[in-house]
Amino acid sequence: MELMNNTLNPSQQFTAPVASESRSDESAEQVAVTVRRACGRGEYDAARLRFLRLREPSQVQLLGDIPRSEAVRLAGGLPSYTVARLCERVPKTLRRAIVQALPEGKRHGVSVILDYRRRI
Repeated sequence: MELMNNTLNPSQQFTAPVASESRSDESAEQVAVTVRRACGRGEYDAARLRFLRLREPSQVQLLGDIPRSEAVRLAGGLPSYTVARLCERVPKTLRRAIVQALPEGKRHGVSVILDYRRRI
């Protein structure tokens, strides 16, 4: 039995990703429009996937721009640490609405993260 050589040629070895505002080829504005449309159609899972491509300042702005009910529903399916980070930056009324809408266990987790981050 012959062993195959597992080496890549030099052109295949090191390809660095190109950095952009939305971590992909799309602009932040295009991603935000896609997220808004998906939320409007009730496609929150697709909206969350796109939302997570945005950088934090764009995420905060988008949460403030869309209707509160959509922002709460969108944020509710995000990872706890992401929700906690965003809650530190959104207006207090939106923060309360997001945290109150979370299921008990996730609400507790987000609260613990926020308390810890306030102490450091």
